[in-house]
Amino acid sequence: MSEQQLLGSGADGQFLADFRSLAEAASFSGEQKYPARVLGALAQFLVGRGGAGHRDTPLFELCHLVNIVAGAAGADTGSALDNLLNDRWRFFFGQDRVTAAGCRAELQALQARSGWRRAGFAWAENGVAVSYGDDVFTVTYGRMPFLLALFEFLAGMDNFTFHQALNDLLDQMAEMGDSPRAIQDGANGIAVALRRYRNAHLEQGMHDEAFTAILDYLRQRGDERNCNLADDDILEFWRRHNGGDFRTYRKAFTRFADFTAAMAVSQARRQGEGAAPLGGARDLGEVEPDDMHHSSAALGDLAGWTDPLALLDAGPAAEIKFFTQSGEREPLAPLAAFGPFARQLPLAFSRYLAFGTVQAAITTALQFHPGRAVEARLLSCAAAEPYAERRQLYQKLQGHLARLRKAAFHALTQVGDQLGDQAGGWTGVGRGTAVTALAVMTPERLFELARRELDGGREPSAAQMAVLSEDAAKVFRNLSRRGFEAEALADEGRQEGFRVGAGVLSALGDVLNGYLGGLDGLDQDSGLDTLFAADSAVFATEFGKLYGARDD
Repeated sequence: MSEQQLLGSGADGQFLADFRSLAEAASFSGEQKYPARVLGALAQFLVGRGGAGHRDTPLFELCHLVNIVAGAAGADTGSALDNLLNDRWRFFFGQDRVTAAGCRAELQALQARSGWRRAGFAWAENGVAVSYGDDVFTVTYGRMPFLLALFEFLAGMDNFTFHQALNDLLDQMAEMGDSPRAIQDGANGIAVALRRYRNAHLEQGMHDEAFTAILDYLRQRGDERNCNLADDDILEFWRRHNGGDFRTYRKAFTRFADFTAAMAVSQARRQGEGAAPLGGARDLGEVEPDDMHHSSAALGDLAGWTDPLALLDAGPAAEIKFFTQSGEREPLAPLAAFGPFARQLPLAFSRYLAFGTVQAAITTALQFHPGRAVEARLLSCAAAEPYAERRQLYQKLQGHLARLRKAAFHALTQVGDQLGDQAGGWTGVGRGTAVTALAVMTPERLFELARRELDGGREPSAAQMAVLSEDAAKVFRNLSRRGFEAEALADEGRQEGFRVGAGVLSALGDVLNGYLGGLDGLDQDSGLDTLFAADSAVFATEFGKLYGARDD
């Protein structure tokens, strides 16, 4: 279950390997070195969700325990530092099977050799108390097995690359062990290293405060809904949290997108590890990646998506003007950025476009004119773009994308069969471990896409193929844009530019078609104008609370 917690939080292979070294450790009798409950608590903490009131509290506890061990170390076998290191290693790594009773016995054995090395330590009924002036901190025996597991994990992180730095940090802390500041500095130093480790080996967005807030919200709705995101979830979450870290709807929408993408990557990693389903231990901080969407295919799309428009800005594709900046690319940019998430939640994305723009205008006005009242047309959302108008714009761009795909089909079919040998495989753009695979557009693939669009999936006759080719050639000739010159089509760089561009056009077209289909469904069920009017009232109320005049 502990390893599944890590997989459910986006842990990569290195993270899992480091954890397995503890989980698979056995005593001489063959029993597990660390109890299962200890490993579960450790996994929860390592992914950032087990620090009680403060996420780094266990690191402070660990430093107090290291200080206690340093105070008990007294065997006269060498230098003071050698004694300290030997006793630290003996206590943290030398126990065969780690239990609370065993930790107590080991500490008592260390201290019995020559007593406490300095004042401030005392045996308590359930642990060891350390005095720092007027402050007293007690580490209980019951907590010690967890802290030993934490120490061993920290020492072994990234194939023991942090081991020496950890010892140096703790040595320095132990020299000033009677100072609360030394304990704080030691814990902070470990926290920095652990944050770096999390950033390197956990999917981003799955171990920060925003992730926790979203996860808590999903749990509060009740397990019967299985964390299945709906359009209204983001709006409701924002209304609850817009007085704090999620002041803008755009931020709430973006973090939900990050959350679901992280869950998708987590599922992909989990499937790659061959792990069993996570089960229902939600109290341990687990999430069901499969629950986030109605199908694994949707999650696969989210795991693989990154903005494809960036491919048009570099290399040979940058020499071809597929889109004008203001009239075509700018409206498509948000859709390209969110991809399948926008397609899956069309109403939530429409709110992002319409009311996110209004809220951005409000915040900009307040930044440039602090203290000035916000315009009534902004607070009332009268300036918001109706959903029906955005649909009309996207329908127009849908037609433009279809024409561009035909033009690319024509461009790539002008050099004959040689493209089939050059263009097999995939081209992609990635962010971290999430890679968007765009099919390389061979003439055959482009023809198949165009045929499905024009002929409803029917097998075309030779005459229809001729009509399709002529139609594509006509579209190409009518595009008077940079890069669409017939005389340049034989150039290898130009061909590569069209291959890359065709992949982008295909990916964008799929998302745009899906989003427009979602809007059509909303229009049939409730009416876009009705939905827009209702949302305008909701956002106007929230904007009034956030930015309206107040009686001080």
